[in-house]
Amino acid sequence: SGNWEDLVKFLQAARKKARESYVETELIFALAKTNRLAELEEFIHGPNNAHIQQVGDGCYDEKMYEAAKLLYNNVSTFGRLASTLVHLGEYQAAVDGARKANSTRTWKEVCFACVDGKEFRLAQMCGLHIVVHADELEELINYYQDRGYFEELITMLEAALGLERAHMGMFTELAILYSKFKPQKMRKHLE
Repeated sequence: SGNWEDLVKFLQAARKKARESYVETELIFALAKTNRLAELEEFIHGPNNAHIQQVGDGCYDEKMYEAAKLLYNNVSTFGRLASTLVHLGEYQAAVDGARKANSTRTWKEVCFACVDGKEFRLAQMCGLHIVVHADELEELINYYQDRGYFEELITMLEAALGLERAHMGMFTELAILYSKFKPQKMRKHLE
C-alpha cells in the first residue's frame, strides 16, 4: 500500500504539469487502491479526462466494489453498477440499477442474488421482468426450485399472470408447480 501512496503523490504532481488522460486515469485507480474514496469522488465530479469506465472495470475486477460503485454511478453504467451493488449486498439499490439498465442479463443477475440473499420481494420485482421472456423462464424456475423456494416461485408466477406480456409457458409452468406442491389450486387454475 505504501507504493500506491507514493504513486498518488507522484501522479498528483504529474497532473499539475500536464492534464493527460493516462495520468488522470492512473490517479483515479491509485486513489481507489489506497481507499481514498472521498478524494476519488471529488476528483471524478470535477473536470477530468480520465477513462472512468475503464477504472471502474479494474476496481470491479479487483473486488474494490465501493470504488467501482462511485465510478459506475458517475458514468451511468447501470448494468455494472447493479452488479457491483449486488456484491455490496445493497439489493434495493441493485434493483434500481437493474431497472435503469433494463437488460435481461442484469435482471437475472440481480434476481438470483436477491434469491440467494432471501430478499424475495425484490427477487420477485426482478423476476417479473424475466418471466415474460419464454426462453428465460426455465432457468429462472430451476434457480428457485434448486434452492427449494417453491412458495416464492409460485407467488411470483401468480403475480406474473396479470402482466400484459404473460404467455402460455407461464400458465403451463404454474400448472406443473400446482400439481406438485398445491394440488388444491390446480382445478381453479385450469378453469
